[in-house]
Amino acid sequence: MEIAEIKAKLTLSEVIKHYGYKADKQNRINCPFHEDKTPSMQLYWKTHTAYCFSANCKTHGKSLDVIDFVMYQENITKHEALKKCTVMVSGVSTTTGNTGAISREQFLQKIFTSFKNAVHNSPQAKQYIQSRTLDFTKLEIGYNAAQFHHGTRKDEQLINDCVKYGLLIDAGLTSKTGDKAYKVFGKGCIVFALKNKANQVTGLYFRSTINETESKHYYLKDRKGIYPSYPKQETKSLIITESIIDAATLLQIKSINENHSIIAAFGTNGLNDEIKKAIQELKQLNEIIFVFDTDEAGKTAVEKYSKELNGLLSSVSISSVTVPLKDINELAQQIVNTNKKTNKNEQTAQAHEDETIFTQLINERQFIFSIEKKKQSSELPINTSDTEQSIINQEQAKLNTSNPDQLIYETAEISITVWGGIEIENLSRLKVSLHIQLKANKYRSFRDDVNLYSHSSTQKLIRSIAETLELSTTIVSSTTADFIESLEKYRLAQREQQLKALVPQAHIMTEAEKQAAQNYLTEKDLVKRTLETLSKTGLVGETKNGLLLYFLYLSRFFDEPLHAIIFGKSGSGKTYLQTKISECLPEESVRTTTSLSENTLYYSPKNFWKHIVLLIEDLDGVYNALLPLREFMSKQSITKLTTDKDAKGNNVQKVLTVEGPICVSGATTKENIYEDNANRSFLIYVDEGAEHLNNVMEYQRRSASGKINKTAQEEAKQILRNVQRLIDKNITVINPFAEALRIPDNVFKKLRTNMHYLKLIEIITFYHQHQRTIYKNKEGARCINTTLEDIYWANYLVKDVLLKKSDELNGELRNFFELLKSVVKSAITKESNNPTFFAKDIRKSYRLHPMQLTRHLIQLEKRGYIKQVSNNRKNGYEYEITEWQEYQALQEGINILDDILEKLKKKEEEKQKQHSSKAKTVKSNDIHTTFTAHSQAQL
Repeated sequence: MEIAEIKAKLTLSEVIKHYGYKADKQNRINCPFHEDKTPSMQLYWKTHTAYCFSANCKTHGKSLDVIDFVMYQENITKHEALKKCTVMVSGVSTTTGNTGAISREQFLQKIFTSFKNAVHNSPQAKQYIQSRTLDFTKLEIGYNAAQFHHGTRKDEQLINDCVKYGLLIDAGLTSKTGDKAYKVFGKGCIVFALKNKANQVTGLYFRSTINETESKHYYLKDRKGIYPSYPKQETKSLIITESIIDAATLLQIKSINENHSIIAAFGTNGLNDEIKKAIQELKQLNEIIFVFDTDEAGKTAVEKYSKELNGLLSSVSISSVTVPLKDINELAQQIVNTNKKTNKNEQTAQAHEDETIFTQLINERQFIFSIEKKKQSSELPINTSDTEQSIINQEQAKLNTSNPDQLIYETAEISITVWGGIEIENLSRLKVSLHIQLKANKYRSFRDDVNLYSHSSTQKLIRSIAETLELSTTIVSSTTADFIESLEKYRLAQREQQLKALVPQAHIMTEAEKQAAQNYLTEKDLVKRTLETLSKTGLVGETKNGLLLYFLYLSRFFDEPLHAIIFGKSGSGKTYLQTKISECLPEESVRTTTSLSENTLYYSPKNFWKHIVLLIEDLDGVYNALLPLREFMSKQSITKLTTDKDAKGNNVQKVLTVEGPICVSGATTKENIYEDNANRSFLIYVDEGAEHLNNVMEYQRRSASGKINKTAQEEAKQILRNVQRLIDKNITVINPFAEALRIPDNVFKKLRTNMHYLKLIEIITFYHQHQRTIYKNKEGARCINTTLEDIYWANYLVKDVLLKKSDELNGELRNFFELLKSVVKSAITKESNNPTFFAKDIRKSYRLHPMQLTRHLIQLEKRGYIKQVSNNRKNGYEYEITEWQEYQALQEGINILDDILEKLKKKEEEKQKQHSSKAKTVKSNDIHTTFTAHSQAQL
């Protein structure tokens, strides 16, 4: 032979085996060409070469092929090694011969026997078979570990038969040793044998134990035979299951197996001709019972095959069993998982009861084509007392919810008490504290805490109750299921009531209230009258701020509402102002909170905040929710992407969306901290002057002496609430003067401030809708127009707000500086036009905290409003004021609003004059024309 031909036919694996060497897991051997205690020769199966990494080896540095290996091993020449390899190749060829072919049935019987033996050596197979509630000691079940051909690898006849009948697939693969490799059919599957009429194995069914999620199953090619075998000729009642697993499940039940023959179809479309022919040969057959899956495919298959078999066997009854779960095997699994016991005596009794469940299912079958006499002869005897005991009369079961902390569920046999009630908010779990009592013996009871939505916990509870109270597991299971369902219905009802309670009930106005509110809205000087009404609600002073707040809260009807932040010192009346105005709003439009978390916003019902005024008593209580609150104020909706778990425990993405529009109002003492929120809001500073303070204290004294008419205050509030209930949300405001309006140039954040100013005018116009002419625009929207009166009231209310937004000093610092200027101005004399002042004198006069005074003076000095003149050790720091007129300049800048309004008034007056003069001219021309015509007629 040529060298190339030898290398092609002789593998390194064969050479290594020939000399008795065995490679380790890393494909290494102790080098035979030098003393080697640790493996140093690496074998490369793909290239059929070997290499020794030891420097002591005479072959070091040289890659050895099969001829070189033989040469060094035999210590011969290259030519002699070539001859030796030729003999080895010839020897390999002569070993392949036909040892005698066997039939398909003999081969499959031999293979299936090896599969059955493999089950005993495979923990994986045992575990899977046990999980399917099958007993391999009673049933013929095998396991394909893909090792059936390894021990006799040199038996080429076995290999050829495996390839011929489909157990090995020639995929053109090569093993690590360089030999030909095959793909094993049905690897890692449990195996069932299909048999012919002579009870010989003619086919194999494989069920995967690895990829159970997809429930993969396979049949050997050229499928023949029936599982478990052909039915006996004396069969009177035949059960046909949809799957082989279901048939194997029923084969284990003695009472069914003794009274029925059982065979399996190969799926919903697997009642083949071989099975039909075998059924037709049963001369004594009285009834066919279908036990198919309860899904739509199973029902359709039963209907189809019932008609076919009825046409073939007209004298045979045909019925169908309805399985409570998906199929028979799944029912068996649930029963086994429910009834595991540690007491052997209880296990024996329970096994008898489990068989009763299946025989009961057979007895309760529904007849599709019935031959009455045949039906009676095929019924199984069953202990009716056991059956009645396993069924609970659910009509007698009742859940007593009179005490929400002590829910009592009672049946004819047991009483279950839920102490502490159940959790209403979280519907994803059902944790309860239970006390279960046996009615026949109140001293026999059971207590436990359990999550009834946990399958394992519920099954453990059922077993514990059955053991403690000595009840049937079936009775306890059905009672528990109905008990859980009753709790769920109760919880859903409570949850609905809870959600309804969160939404304030809308006030239903009487006809008199409607008429009074209508008259109020149509009277002249509506804004002025509203201002007067607010002063009658118990609001002392602050009527201007109160009216502005009233209109801001009215913006909740708009798609983009306005918002308010009320500033003031602690105890200055911030919350008082907000509360008094909120009392004038309809109850269904207001939500008041002291604290608010981020999740509270995101996990609210979608429309919970729609057209609502959210009142925050102190913004410190919502500090952690400021970011979503700002976005809610700006975009009128917020969205959050979160991760939740579905029913199977898998992570799923969930989008939480809450929609507005919402109007937000809050009070705080910390102006700088909430700057981002302030930019989106009207800034309202409460009056902290001495006169306002005296008025409030006087009101408190009058209220304490009983001189305040509380009834009149409530009537004023009620009329304002009813007025808002009559306002139509679907009115669009058109401002024909908008293009001529301007705000002062020195206002900070002009874009938002300008929008706030225009929106306030729009709100005041909207409030006058019952006094304006309503018309439809091109889009069909109902519209009203803004008047100069609306702009006048908007200017009146917005001036102080614009002044604050134009001032670089915050409210507290501005009040201090104006106070400082008044004190220093009183000390001006002829000798000194700009007197100085000492910090300690100011602190003593107004009792300011030293740190607070220092902070104010430093800020004023940094901004150039004051400067330090000297540092006298005796009197301390001396200052003088450098800016006296800056605030007056800001105030004058605000007057641009009034100037523009005056110009608009003049334009309107000129238009009216022109209109009236045109009207007079037209009238005069009409008179002249009439007189001339009359004169001509007379002539």
